[in-house]
Amino acid sequence: MTKMTVGAAFSETFAFLKANWMQMLIWVGGALVVVGLLGFLVLGSTFSAMALAPNDPSLVMGAFGKIALFALVAAVVFYGVSMLIWRGGMHPGEAPNFAWAFQAGPALAFGMFVVMIAAYIVIFVAMLVLTLIFGAALGGMGAFSPGALESGGAGAIGGGAIFLMVIVYIGLLVFMLWVQGRFMVAGPVMADQLTRNPMTGLSESWRLTSASQWTIVGFYLLFTIGVFVYALIAGMIFGGVLGAILGGSVVGAILSMIVMAALVYLPIIMISFSMPVGVYRALAPRASSDVFA
Repeated sequence: MTKMTVGAAFSETFAFLKANWMQMLIWVGGALVVVGLLGFLVLGSTFSAMALAPNDPSLVMGAFGKIALFALVAAVVFYGVSMLIWRGGMHPGEAPNFAWAFQAGPALAFGMFVVMIAAYIVIFVAMLVLTLIFGAALGGMGAFSPGALESGGAGAIGGGAIFLMVIVYIGLLVFMLWVQGRFMVAGPVMADQLTRNPMTGLSESWRLTSASQWTIVGFYLLFTIGVFVYALIAGMIFGGVLGAILGGSVVGAILSMIVMAALVYLPIIMISFSMPVGVYRALAPRASSDVFA
């Protein structure tokens, strides 16, 4: 079992992006167009009706159902596209297998949904245990809520309790990064093996990441910070320039959103698709001729 380094993960991530950026641009761009059109068709009339009758509860309940349906369809589209990107990048020259991709993608999405439900159950149990242990001193479950950090709550529970709360929330963040890291390569595993079974991807991801789990957490944290900084700086630069050029009209606002999506958010999405494969390649290296196009 190969132990990953952060440098190798970054190198493989950007190698995949460099070799497959055009394919990713086509697939991701197409997916964004499809999802955007679906959103307009499914939600456009609903939001217009809600704007005309904001106090109608039936419209609000109907909107929740449509939003859930749209989110489900969008997840199927993007997970299916991710499978096409990963398979095409790891096996260049192979014809796209749409039937497999749009079965394997939703299967992976459901598998990750179950994993996240289990993770939240673990968090709930941990918070319950902490409440039982420290409840008398901190005033119950509410002591671990963000509201307890407000001035009144802070004075009531004391500095030691605030320190404990900070430790707890840092621990929760690290735990969620760890869970994401342990199952990060499940999708690339399924794409590499051309399987529709999410258990294969999840179990193999768990096995591959066992020797490098904290390195992956560090890589994931650095990646997240880098993406946040890029989005913040690029958004400020391009937003300011476009605002000065296009002005405050409705057409200008729409054009600004399109340009921002193309120049800021689309690159982030493409790098995000590349990252799991980069980690997978760093954990399970092959001959260079077998890696990317």
